[in-house]
Amino acid sequence: MTPSRATFEWWRDRPWLVALLWLLPAAVLPVVPIDETRYLSIAWEMHRTGDLFALTLNGQPYMDKSPLLFWLVNVAWSLLGVSTLTARLPVIVCAVGSVATVVAIARQMHHRDPVAAGWIMLPFVVFGAFTPIAMFDVPLVCFVALGLLGIVISAQGSRWRGCAVILVAASLGLLMKGPVYLLHLAGPLALVRWWHAGPLERPVSMAFGIAACIVIACVPLGAWAVTSALRLNGVPVITTLAHQSVGRVTESFAHRRSALWYLPWVIPFLLPWTFLWRWRRLWANRRRVIETRIGRLGIAASLPAFVAFSLISGKQIHYLLPLLPGMALLLAEFYAADEAFLSHRRVWIVLVVTAVAWAWPVANAVIGMRGNATWYVAALMSAVLLTLGAWAVRHLRTAKDSEKLPASSLASLLAVISAVLLIGTHVKAHMDPQELADAVSDLQRRDIVVVAVSDEPGMVTYLARLPKPLPIVANTKAWAASHPQGLALVHASRGEPPDFVQTPITLADGWEGIVPASRLREVHP
Repeated sequence: MTPSRATFEWWRDRPWLVALLWLLPAAVLPVVPIDETRYLSIAWEMHRTGDLFALTLNGQPYMDKSPLLFWLVNVAWSLLGVSTLTARLPVIVCAVGSVATVVAIARQMHHRDPVAAGWIMLPFVVFGAFTPIAMFDVPLVCFVALGLLGIVISAQGSRWRGCAVILVAASLGLLMKGPVYLLHLAGPLALVRWWHAGPLERPVSMAFGIAACIVIACVPLGAWAVTSALRLNGVPVITTLAHQSVGRVTESFAHRRSALWYLPWVIPFLLPWTFLWRWRRLWANRRRVIETRIGRLGIAASLPAFVAFSLISGKQIHYLLPLLPGMALLLAEFYAADEAFLSHRRVWIVLVVTAVAWAWPVANAVIGMRGNATWYVAALMSAVLLTLGAWAVRHLRTAKDSEKLPASSLASLLAVISAVLLIGTHVKAHMDPQELADAVSDLQRRDIVVVAVSDEPGMVTYLARLPKPLPIVANTKAWAASHPQGLALVHASRGEPPDFVQTPITLADGWEGIVPASRLREVHP
């Protein structure tokens, strides 16, 4: 056995370790406005105050999110020091956990090749796009997968062990993103008799046990909400409890967006596999797969939640990320039914298409536009990753049947990471708020009055490492009249920044910059 083959076979049984490759873009990508900058600013205010319960943004109560992500970020900062990479580490660990848990589910259900589910889970484009940034969705994927594992264990008769897993998963999921977590478990629980495809041992006892676990799992979230409200002036306890329970779900059912909004995203959402699978074989094997337990569990873990989220008005593509464990199980069963379901040869095309992203830095070099150091580092990393991807595809020519899926998955993952590095560093370089944060820090050092308007989303608090948040101004007219030489940090959700805005950054939905008090009414009446 050659060294390269021995190495490949060692990695074949450990797909979750390959997810650590997302450390590369996590170390290079700038902080992403406005969501990641907001969440890191909340975590930074928690770090500065030492208050683990009262979430604040710009010094004001922030009750829109649950606290677990901010706790994890602060644990990482306490252990490894404050940096953007360490803040992103908990998300990457959860990505590793997601892949490992999907393999555990497949193994628990006696899949012929359980690691296949992990390899299918690994290179989903949308999964990878959110893994290197500090947001809630990838950790939620991990806790949803863990909840599915607990349900499977319970359905197979190991009640206490299954309930323990569900209790841990639900407690963490609720603390991560609130009651929306339970929507992802509703389908597998409601359809348990269908996908289990066999008699359940003491089903009533099982139902009461799982229900009790979910009720108990709500206690940590409720305790945090009460404690947080008591520590924040002007935040009623009952209002906090209502918002963290039914409020965050029911407020989304306003049908501001069409129920069909997600449908055009289904094919891109499942990339790269929608590009690699053979559609005729998918259709030919549909009944055979639906008759299997894993195939049915995959459907139960994805389709009901997809319908539920289609009815919810607040739609973002990353809200569907927790559907991926179910889809990975379903596709793994399709692959087990017919390995020709996937065209491994098409991975070459994935690498070639990714290489086209090199046209961007090359075009910049041709026109004489110099990139920053991050661009060149990202380009070097991308070249190395594409080379490794080409090696993995070349390995397909002599690979055993059991090695073809890992080789295709690895090559696809390397292509996705390469694209994230190239495109992410170029696009986000124009939206990097670090220069704006440095400008605010410099103004404070020179004792120049700088405030933030009331709707400013905490763009610079973390990046500037502010010892305390900028003062918030609600009445901009009165403040401008009393501080004619002052400056205000303004966020606009549309349009382009006027010429008088200092150190502006252009965002996907508007701009942010420093505005002199004398011109404040022109951009923030």
